[in-house]
Amino acid sequence: MNWRALFKPSAKYSIIALIIVGVVMGVVGYFATQQTLHATSTDEFCMTCHSNHSLKDEVLASAHGGGSAGVTVQCQDCHLPHGPVDYLIKKIIVSKDLYGFVTIKDFNTQAWLDENRKEQADLALEYFRATDSANCQHCHTRIYEDQPETMKKMAKRMHERNAKQEGDKRKTCVDCHKGVAHPYPKK
Repeated sequence: MNWRALFKPSAKYSIIALIIVGVVMGVVGYFATQQTLHATSTDEFCMTCHSNHSLKDEVLASAHGGGSAGVTVQCQDCHLPHGPVDYLIKKIIVSKDLYGFVTIKDFNTQAWLDENRKEQADLALEYFRATDSANCQHCHTRIYEDQPETMKKMAKRMHERNAKQEGDKRKTCVDCHKGVAHPYPKK
């Protein structure tokens, strides 16, 4: 192949035709990528690798499983960022999990989950702390200013005190609310 030919004007096709073909391919590529990203962010997709784990049942049994508010949280609500750039970056990072699924012996078993739960929970907590629990705050908006009537007085005081703390002394959601959707291991 002659590399110089890539940079020469085409005698066969007009520059407009080449631009139109490029734009069409770009648009099709963009929408195909978006569809793939969203299809791989569904609970059904997550459960293909976690089908023999208790994770889905844990969420359903928790406050996030359709409790008093009647809202059932999906995997991606907590485990994927909501901003488009952060979402794409996180999807690229977690694509390595597919490799783990293929190579880790007995990954899709409850025994593996039980044995590795602490390590996995700590990785999730590290992610939430690094993002100041942005995924929690995406749904629980304005928790410091607009507290629900159903919140206990003690919890309201704790949130109010925390809101007044300096940035580095302020706690993030998971510092107090560990194990909200999945039990946090004791050991």
